[in-house]
Amino acid sequence: MAMAPDGQTPEKKAEQPEGDAKPAAKKPQQLHVVNANEAAKRTYKAQRRRRIITIASFVMLVVIPAILASVYWFAFAADRYAVETKFAVRSPTNSVPSGDLLSMMTTMSSAGSTMSDSYMLVEFVESRDLIERLQDKVDLREIYNTEQADFLTRLKDDASPEELRSYLDRWVSIYFDTSSQILTLEVQAFSPENARALSAAILEISSDLVNEVSEQARFDSMESAEREVARVEQQLEEHRRAMVSFRDERQDINPEASAGAQVQLLGQLETQLATARTRLNSLLNYLSEDAPTVRVLKNEIQSLERQLSDQRERLGTGDNGGRVVSEDGSGEENLTMSERLGVYEGLAVDLEFLQQAYVSALASREAARLEADRQQRYIASFVRPTLPQDPTYPKPVRNILVFIAFATMLWGIVLMVFYVVREHAT
Repeated sequence: MAMAPDGQTPEKKAEQPEGDAKPAAKKPQQLHVVNANEAAKRTYKAQRRRRIITIASFVMLVVIPAILASVYWFAFAADRYAVETKFAVRSPTNSVPSGDLLSMMTTMSSAGSTMSDSYMLVEFVESRDLIERLQDKVDLREIYNTEQADFLTRLKDDASPEELRSYLDRWVSIYFDTSSQILTLEVQAFSPENARALSAAILEISSDLVNEVSEQARFDSMESAEREVARVEQQLEEHRRAMVSFRDERQDINPEASAGAQVQLLGQLETQLATARTRLNSLLNYLSEDAPTVRVLKNEIQSLERQLSDQRERLGTGDNGGRVVSEDGSGEENLTMSERLGVYEGLAVDLEFLQQAYVSALASREAARLEADRQQRYIASFVRPTLPQDPTYPKPVRNILVFIAFATMLWGIVLMVFYVVREHAT
């Protein structure tokens, strides 16, 4: 009798209820066991593929570019002549400071000003304004668009001013040493004559710029002082004319002296009047009032009283209300002595004040001139542009070594990124 796979007969299997049926067992997953030889083969293939990638990338990113760069620098690169110029921005007060604090502070302030002017020159040499000023002295397109240049360094025929500025940055460089405050200018060209001419032109333009800035600063510092002096001079001249006009109209050179003489005369009249009255009282003791001597003395006393009254009227009106008199005394014909003296004293005080203001304005202008002279700037060039005998650039060996170093570093970065991305992907 045939047996079922589980050892039960078909009849017995059929007799079992459907609820007691067990699910069919899952087939076990088949695993591929790699032996040592196959693993070694796979490892060898991976290592071989990695070596191929490494060598190929090194050849493409380092060897071939290095060969091309070597061919260019040894066979095609044009010779460039360099002219180095050294100069500094100086002022008349640039000197060794003495031990006192004021001198040290002044010297430090001057040093700070020259340092800012030096930075200004650095920015100017790197600006487009330099190109505009150079056009009047040298022909930059003729200097750099020449057959002596190679195909990578030659200036384009239709270069715009911005492209010319960017191109010139490769051949004109300036460096400022903050410790010594010395500016170093290096100019490269394809002929020694052009290099020296361009360097001399830049030095001359820089000197003109420093002179312009210094002159403008001098003008700005002196302008305010000059305006103040001119204003005080005008007021002083107008006041002097008013003083002369007052003296001419009153026909009195010095009202103060005239008032003093008037007071002295008034005192003399009062003395004479008092003496006459004393004599009159003495005579009346033994003479009648109709006596000729008494009448003569009375007439003399009356005359003295009239003179005294007139003199007092000339000194002042004796009126508390007073009259309003203008500052220069104009518009009043019959001024009293006190009124004329008041006008004159006002004019004299104003004149003295203006004279003092004028002296102060002159002193301020002189101080401004000294300060402007102290802030004067100029370029002191101690290494002048000279004609080079041998080309300075290019330096092929150094350039190739630097190029290989950077290419190798770039290759290492690219290779590392490639393997990291590949590892994450797998």
